[in-house]
Amino acid sequence: MGLSHPAAAIGRAPRVFPGAGLDAVSEEQLREEARFLHWFGQDIVSFNRGYVDIAGGNVVAALWLSFVLERMPHEVRAQRAVMNGDRYSFTMTGAECEHSTGITRAQQASCRRHLQLQGLLDVDAQRGRTVTYTVHLDQLRTRMAEHAQPLLAALRRSHADGPAPTPLATRAHRGR
Repeated sequence: MGLSHPAAAIGRAPRVFPGAGLDAVSEEQLREEARFLHWFGQDIVSFNRGYVDIAGGNVVAALWLSFVLERMPHEVRAQRAVMNGDRYSFTMTGAECEHSTGITRAQQASCRRHLQLQGLLDVDAQRGRTVTYTVHLDQLRTRMAEHAQPLLAALRRSHADGPAPTPLATRAHRGR
């Protein structure tokens, strides 16, 4: 009994290896396999939904900001970026950003302008050099706190109504 190919488990024809001949695989099967490999071979790009509000509703700027902040600890540890008080400075090429996030260079420029207008970012771009960015973490925290005000008010109301009920598991543990 031969080994089953994983593609067969999802209803696709198995991959044909070099020397097996093109007659064994149709052009459509090759296209399907290429789509499958391309789709699952890509990094997942995600972002923190809260950054959309902080970035003034600009989803692409929120994605850029999430990407930058997600990689911040690693970049600082690797000494490719600097934390100076409430300032996070780093360099990143347009190609690197586009490869990692899918954000085109034109969209990156728009993100930078948008985040600069929001007071969250400084950009040092000189022709022929890699762009240096500085994220104002103090401004980011301020914006986060502003957007958390409705939740803070709700928490205050719930605590003003009296202490929260003790969870059943905690009461059972105390009774021992």
